[in-house]
Amino acid sequence: MAFCRTVGGASDSGTFRKVLLTTTSLVIAAVAPLGIAHAQEARSDATAAQEGEGEAILVTGYRASIQQALRQKRDANAIVEVITAEDIGKFPDKNVADALQRVPGVVITRDGGEGKTVSVRGLQAGLTLTQLNGNYIASSETNDEATRSFNYVLLPSNMLSSAELYKTPEARIDEGGIGGTVILKTRRPLDLPAWSGFVTAEGTYSDTSAKVDPQLSGMISWRNEAETVGFLVGTTWQRRTNRSMEVSTESWNWYSDNNARSAVDVNGKALDPQPSKWWGGSGFNDQNGKHYSDFFLPTSVNFAVRDEQRERLGIQATAQLKPFHNLTMTANYFRFDLKGDYALNMLKIPEWNLARVSWDGNYGGGRLLNGLTLDPSGTIATGAEYRKLAGRTYYCNEAEAAAGGKPSGGWGPDDCTIPTPQLSGGYSREKALSQTVDFSVDWESGPWRATLVGGRTWSEGGPSLNFRMSAKPRRFVNGAWQMGNGLSAWNLTGTPSATFSPDLQDNLRAGIAEIDLGSTDSSWKETSISQNYVQADFTRLFESPWLQSIQAGVKYRDGKVHRNTGNTLWYCPGTTTRYQNGCDAQASVARPEYFYAKALGHIEGGFNANVFPGIDFPAYLAQLKARYGDAVRYEEPDFIYNVGEKILSGYTQLNFKADRIRGNIGLRVARTKQHAASTDAIERFLDYFVDGPGGTPQPCTTEPGCESGFLKNEVKEKTFELNTLDKTYTDFLPSLNYAVDLTDRLVLRGAVSKVISRTGYTDIAFPGALNFVSQEYSSDRSAAGGSTDPGWSGSGSNKDLKPFEAWQYDVGLEWYFHPGSVVGVGLFRKDVKNFIVPVTRDQQLTIGGNTVTVRNFSTSANGRNGVSKGIELYAQHTLDFGLGFQANFTYNDTNMAAVILDGKEIARSPLVGSAKTQLNATVFYESDKFLARASYNRRGELVGGLHNGLSIYSEPYQQVDLNVAYNITKQLVLSASVLNLTKEEQRAHLGKDTKARLWTNNYSGRIVYGGVTYKF
Repeated sequence: MAFCRTVGGASDSGTFRKVLLTTTSLVIAAVAPLGIAHAQEARSDATAAQEGEGEAILVTGYRASIQQALRQKRDANAIVEVITAEDIGKFPDKNVADALQRVPGVVITRDGGEGKTVSVRGLQAGLTLTQLNGNYIASSETNDEATRSFNYVLLPSNMLSSAELYKTPEARIDEGGIGGTVILKTRRPLDLPAWSGFVTAEGTYSDTSAKVDPQLSGMISWRNEAETVGFLVGTTWQRRTNRSMEVSTESWNWYSDNNARSAVDVNGKALDPQPSKWWGGSGFNDQNGKHYSDFFLPTSVNFAVRDEQRERLGIQATAQLKPFHNLTMTANYFRFDLKGDYALNMLKIPEWNLARVSWDGNYGGGRLLNGLTLDPSGTIATGAEYRKLAGRTYYCNEAEAAAGGKPSGGWGPDDCTIPTPQLSGGYSREKALSQTVDFSVDWESGPWRATLVGGRTWSEGGPSLNFRMSAKPRRFVNGAWQMGNGLSAWNLTGTPSATFSPDLQDNLRAGIAEIDLGSTDSSWKETSISQNYVQADFTRLFESPWLQSIQAGVKYRDGKVHRNTGNTLWYCPGTTTRYQNGCDAQASVARPEYFYAKALGHIEGGFNANVFPGIDFPAYLAQLKARYGDAVRYEEPDFIYNVGEKILSGYTQLNFKADRIRGNIGLRVARTKQHAASTDAIERFLDYFVDGPGGTPQPCTTEPGCESGFLKNEVKEKTFELNTLDKTYTDFLPSLNYAVDLTDRLVLRGAVSKVISRTGYTDIAFPGALNFVSQEYSSDRSAAGGSTDPGWSGSGSNKDLKPFEAWQYDVGLEWYFHPGSVVGVGLFRKDVKNFIVPVTRDQQLTIGGNTVTVRNFSTSANGRNGVSKGIELYAQHTLDFGLGFQANFTYNDTNMAAVILDGKEIARSPLVGSAKTQLNATVFYESDKFLARASYNRRGELVGGLHNGLSIYSEPYQQVDLNVAYNITKQLVLSASVLNLTKEEQRAHLGKDTKARLWTNNYSGRIVYGGVTYKF
């Protein structure tokens, strides 16, 4: 079947829908009469005949698991992908997300090398619903905002028996997964032999950390001989040392003299809409007299090393009671605990040594910029060098400049010293905890089946300490500036690189540095998510030539999301003044022990740096405690972030099965009552230093309040505005799934459905932050070194966002040519309405009754008429002697849909989270004693959000993983795995026209596992 092209942004959904519905109707009309006479016998005979072909070969281990998964896929009425455990405690991959990415159409994101979130068929991870045993599972981040996507880092894979991905919905399955619904299933004691279980001990090694970490796990299951009582307990404990290296950029702006030329791409084509322009409306010079205009430049280039010490604990406790043969009661408790210490060391190279505004006194002299490197088009800066040249006179303040005959305005230490790299980053102690408890009753009598389920899932996450600080490699001593670094340079071509003076590390350890108190803070945020649910499902079986059963049910969910924010504060003794606010003249002094004795080494990827000094955050925190006493934890009640959802849903589903056709048709109705509340913090920064004669900052030396040689007196105002959202809406969600056995080996599938996903929590409830910087405040900060642009900036949620909606259509053909083997093709299309895009742009807002322009305002906007369509190809086969392969390829095409904000089209964007191609290939060999498996995964270019009118694209990423296992006995198994064998990096850029606007480049390492498992 061919896809029609999208013309002018309009979708061809009508044509596709008509084709699919016509095909469905003709197939049902043609095949249904054949099944009236011999419904049950024909299918069972065909199945028995095919399964009988493989009776001579006893298949176990990995081959058995993929054959079982394939049987479940074939027998399903919907389009489903299934992953089953090879044995108790033996899931195919170390991480559930890693396992899911090997099925067609799945793309994952990673955290520290581990799979974290899952997106399906071109839709972002927040549109994938993850359930544990059929119900929502809450998960919070250790130090991030609440999301609807599940954090797979929390979940030990060896607790699962299977994972099912429903790509097409059934009415009986909870709504919420436009991309797909993942149902994770755990083991139950009455399904297992008495006193069965496993114990595993493993070690983990990463090339970035060069450390070996332990992991222990085990499970034991018992049931009585009568199989009426059973208990199961399992646990996993893991310690991981992660290190990742990343280079990133900030705020790519367009520089043009007098804003004379609008932004263009590398081909000279005007960009529409226009990206943010540099507010100063000018190009600039370097100190050699060269002028630069009409190009893009990032505000800062950042090189970072993140060290993590993670500890993960997973617990499952399950009890079952079967007092009667037709009544089973099950109680579950799950606990997933993740905590760790995180240290981020970042070297930032901002634009502080540029003279960017034409009224700056050193505009013609170019400050310390020694030159830019531009891409071949001349429109993108790909490198910059800041250097203090020998034999050249530099002026550190207005008086020196005037004495040297220079124009007045803006002279400060950035004109005579290099304040970069700004040593920045932070240290945090973080945790995330997810817990679920549920109780279910399963009853059957004759043709009737009933299930009652009640439960609660809740999670909380956030840091107990989240400290950030910055330092600059210079200091003001005895009325003069000392410089600790004479060279800062960055280059984004090829492998990104940073170059500094070779003596930078020694100078820092000699105390030639200052603490940037204005960039030091310890704010934190904690999130909590909870949902209580109760559900009743009923099934009536029929002995009919075509009607298998009718299912009906009702479910009520009451969910809450809350974010709490605050600060960890240190006060000068005997005062209520924070140490950063001028009560201690020594607060900005950078002691040598604040920095590591040696530069950070073992940088295995991501970027190159000739020297990488780092901050010893525990040492700095110890000094704060010794000097100011214990920190005071302060909660911020004015920062409100609350979401409440009460959902009542019900469904009816009819399951039919004739001779060669089977499927289901149903309707699910969901009524959502939603409340969201958040505050906007409006802060005005008015003045930073005390004014001296002539209005310039008043100089100082060592008295309290002296910072960077000037007397500090920060003046700012802060107010809060509460915004709320209350709405109720009802969704009617029909679905049809069918499968036709054209022959005993050939299956035709089709599906039509309407799906929804509710708006992300942060999109509607994130507290806004609107900041105004006066010209005086900006000038003062510039005089201290490190400019802050004047004007408005900020971010905020969008209460006008609408929930996601989509109609989706699927058709597929599967050929089961041998037991455990298949070749298949599937076509899919999703017509998505109201998809959400993160946006950063200059935005007109009304603040205090005045209309102002907020630069680089970050928010979310609805997309309109988004289309995701594509094709999936897959194959699986195993030869009789144990050699086999699995392969699949997905092609996904999304249109450039309009993005709407405040009723206006602001941009066009592909569907966020979509990748055009996805390829997976696995080759394995398995014998009675040995298993070897090599897996290759390649994701094509992935679409991110919008930044200044340009889409963010993650470049294609590929990964090779190896797994081997050796059975010493039937009970004792040695295993080893290598993840990211070829040490691949993840890179992203800005804009479709070129890869030169680097956004991020990250390397998380190659990971090696080795261990032993005893099964009993």
